[in-house]
Amino acid sequence: MSLIVVISLALAVGCAGCTSSTTPSPSPSTAAVSSTAVASNASADLGGNTSNATALREATNLTLVKGQNLTIQLQSNPSTGYQWEPTYNNASITLVNQTYVASNTSLLGAPGAELFTFQAPQTGTSVITFNYVSPANQTTNSVNYTINSTTLNVSTVNAVYVSQGQNFTIPLQSNPSTGYHWELSLYDNSTLKFVNETFVSSVSTSSTVVGAGGTDLWTFQAIHTGTGGIILSEISPANETTNGVVYSVLITS
Repeated sequence: MSLIVVISLALAVGCAGCTSSTTPSPSPSTAAVSSTAVASNASADLGGNTSNATALREATNLTLVKGQNLTIQLQSNPSTGYQWEPTYNNASITLVNQTYVASNTSLLGAPGAELFTFQAPQTGTSVITFNYVSPANQTTNSVNYTINSTTLNVSTVNAVYVSQGQNFTIPLQSNPSTGYHWELSLYDNSTLKFVNETFVSSVSTSSTVVGAGGTDLWTFQAIHTGTGGIILSEISPANETTNGVVYSVLITS
């Protein structure tokens, strides 16, 4: 069973349970699960054999629900002059937004991530090739993502591409003044470590402003090469899951 299928099913089951439960969702420290529960057979180390090739293919094979956004974030350090450049068929997939998110650590020179947000105007399969290009216009790294656009009621799967030992941050729009908040439902603790969660307000003030939103920053560390999954759920004041995001993480050496 693929990583995408497993974490999508896990999200569906988790949300169904949350909507009928009055018990608060577990904290991030207790929400970690094994790779069997989240990533199934996709937690193998990357290499040259068949099982590793399968894991790589599953981690880069993403589902996009037509009309929804899908985000691919790739570790990057633009201060060095290197940058990711995507190539794709713009008749089958559209680049909605591109931005850079700095590292959520105090380490000098720590890499952040380039975030690419896409939408598919039609159903079907598209391939996006990302080339990491040097200041001399030389390609030093490359990764392909296959995007499967569908109208089915499934979870859109986002992606993270990161090196072992590095931190990465998932930004989520949030508005805690309304009582809604994000919680970490599941993650693969065989390849990932939860680091911290912080909220950055869009308003420059020390007090909470009613109606003012911001960004929840969820930071993880890639502890082993391979693949992993992350599921984050938005919880209402009535303790119901109203939204969920799924990430497929590919960790290289």
